[in-house]
Amino acid sequence: MSKDVLLKVCKIVSDEVGVTPKVLRSQSRKQQLVFGRMIFVIICRNKFNIKTNDIADYLGLTIGSIYAYLKNCSIELKHNAGFRKDYESILERINKNKALTKGNLKHSC
Repeated sequence: MSKDVLLKVCKIVSDEVGVTPKVLRSQSRKQQLVFGRMIFVIICRNKFNIKTNDIADYLGLTIGSIYAYLKNCSIELKHNAGFRKDYESILERINKNKALTKGNLKHSC
């Protein structure tokens, strides 16, 4: 399940950020990409309960980086209106995506 969800969420986030999934997964430190990765991480972790290790492997990051994204994401959501707007827009698209509804997700054993 998690690989399929990671791919679909990455596609939606990268579309909203205006880059390809490959660029979103890059090691670039451009703020737009870092914010996109932060949103990707928090949605995968909080909405789909994907393991931190799986997210780190998918993005090519350390687990420590994932935890930093999770911590910083909550700060950005509180204090950065633009970030919050992007997060809400992406979350809305994910919620409307029929392929990401519980009934359509394949569960791994």
